[in-house]
Amino acid sequence: DQAFQEVALQGHAVRLCLDRAGLVGGDGAVHHGFCDLSMLRVFPGAALTAAIDEPSLRAAMEFMRTYDAGLSAVRYPRDDVSDRFAADCPPFELGRARPLITHDAPDLAILGYGVMAIEAAAAIDRLEGEYKIDLYDARFAKPVDLDLIRALVDRNVPILTVEDHGLEAGFGSCVTDACLDAGIDPRRITRLGIPGRWIYQASRRAQLEECGLDAASIARTVRTILDGHATIETTAPAARVNERTTAESVNRAP
Repeated sequence: DQAFQEVALQGHAVRLCLDRAGLVGGDGAVHHGFCDLSMLRVFPGAALTAAIDEPSLRAAMEFMRTYDAGLSAVRYPRDDVSDRFAADCPPFELGRARPLITHDAPDLAILGYGVMAIEAAAAIDRLEGEYKIDLYDARFAKPVDLDLIRALVDRNVPILTVEDHGLEAGFGSCVTDACLDAGIDPRRITRLGIPGRWIYQASRRAQLEECGLDAASIARTVRTILDGHATIETTAPAARVNERTTAESVNRAP
């Protein structure tokens, strides 16, 4: 109610810092940050961002400092963060993703929202020698980078969105909704996120594995998209090889 009535409706440029985004490990289900996008994305003028590391968080905060068109928010996890991509962090530009790993002719592109880009990078390491996978730090759920998405779709590159938010009305939904509004075919976009059930207390790593959001599970999802089958990873239980409860394809073309 405060974000709606006291901030968005009044047109105030309030900056929100959303800690405990995604899965929170030992804090349990009551503290999971799995529904912030679904609540905030409907507000006109809102700019919704996510950070992947400390330099990225600083850059997001600087962007929000100068954003006056409405409410803005940045989400970040209750967890240690990687410094894998910390060396070169460009400023945030409204609705622009950041390329992290690119190829001339990629087999698939992953759009990682927030720290899931780091987990996706680890998945790409597992797939080295099998596929050429591009990786983008999506940065924005609202507005999404439509220029990037259009370019990938025009090149017939399958897209996998990865987020630690509920699939319903989350980042992947922002992407497919924006595509439909812009007349972009979303059939080769697959969404990966927190499933529509309660995730109970455990370590954050165990929760990521349960949701299919760890590196091994993301790699299996990529193989499923590109080959139509999954490959057993030594770090994942065999019983979950073909589990698709957290990956939802939007009328994906054969």
